[in-house]
Amino acid sequence: MTISRVSATAAAVMAAGMVMATSAFAADPGTPASVIAMNQKPKGESVSITYAFAPADGTLAIFSVDPAGHASAQPLGSAALTRGDHRDVKIKLNEELKPGTTLWAVARSKDGKPFRNVDGPAEQTFNIL
Repeated sequence: MTISRVSATAAAVMAAGMVMATSAFAADPGTPASVIAMNQKPKGESVSITYAFAPADGTLAIFSVDPAGHASAQPLGSAALTRGDHRDVKIKLNEELKPGTTLWAVARSKDGKPFRNVDGPAEQTFNIL
């Protein structure tokens, strides 16, 4: 009986520590901005970004990329992001895309500047299949 009380107490302490650590991570203002996007077939007029983290409110914008690697001046579509993490973000695009098109997803602040992390802008290129 003593062993099961010790095990139950240890499990409760571990669970509480995990909750505290998770809460601290989610609230940590130092969490870097990030974007994860996979090659994909569009769903109708939309693409889906697997994951984005915004350290403050902003937008997730999608730009086309030319063969030389330069992004278009205007985004093809965007979605508002609140501070925090976001999964499976759907973004409606203003044009139909052909297979082989390269797109650039970037998380931006309200003033349009890309959020930065230790590696540079929070961005990811991906291809339309």
